[in-house]
Amino acid sequence: MYKFNSNSLEDTNEFAKILSMGLNKGSVISLVGDMGAGKTTFTQYLLKQLGVLDYVTSPTFSLVNTYYGDFEINHLDLYRMENEVEMETLDIDLLFYPDGITIIEWAERAKSYLPRNLIEIHIEKTSTTGREFSILGNNREEKKLIERLQ
Repeated sequence: MYKFNSNSLEDTNEFAKILSMGLNKGSVISLVGDMGAGKTTFTQYLLKQLGVLDYVTSPTFSLVNTYYGDFEINHLDLYRMENEVEMETLDIDLLFYPDGITIIEWAERAKSYLPRNLIEIHIEKTSTTGREFSILGNNREEKKLIERLQ
């Protein structure tokens, strides 16, 4: 297991920087946390670290936003999805087996479509500005990432 405690936006940006150095092309990341946990804010910092110059917004209504930095990055927000079958309207092969990186908010809404080696980052609010980020190490990709982060 890997944990990072953030007490400020600067700390969250630091975790994004650390994480960005441990990711590979093909990584698929699920951000798990309650509403307001900071999933989109963290994604903004992470994409900045990955060379994205555009303003990053949550794709709540479009489901997918694609950005270009050091490589292609797909950002999904599945919060408004009413059932998993809606995933079939998207290019699942491209999104879940990318040439770049895919970041998914509310991925649990498409659980049966997710790749086996998904990297789950849990975000828990610890205070108004505090967050705890954790990666459990439940699969090969998470274990490799944890080794790189330590």
